[in-house]
Amino acid sequence: MHDGVFFEDHGIPTATVISTEFVRAARAQADALGATDYRTVAVPHPIQPLTRDEVRALADRAFDEIVRRLTA
Repeated sequence: MHDGVFFEDHGIPTATVISTEFVRAARAQADALGATDYRTVAVPHPIQPLTRDEVRALADRAFDEIVRRLTA
């Protein structure tokens, strides 16, 4: 979160990807950093037990949103 907020504050678009387990914690961190409009890209939790192909499928589903964040 800190890196994403830092780069956004310096005009560099970011797409911080987190799992849904950490949505509330990410929101709290962004708020604490004064970045109340900062948004993350959330993918389903858990990630750790997934196979490489399953992780690729998650990335494929998140791809359009990530691109939107980086190009908006």
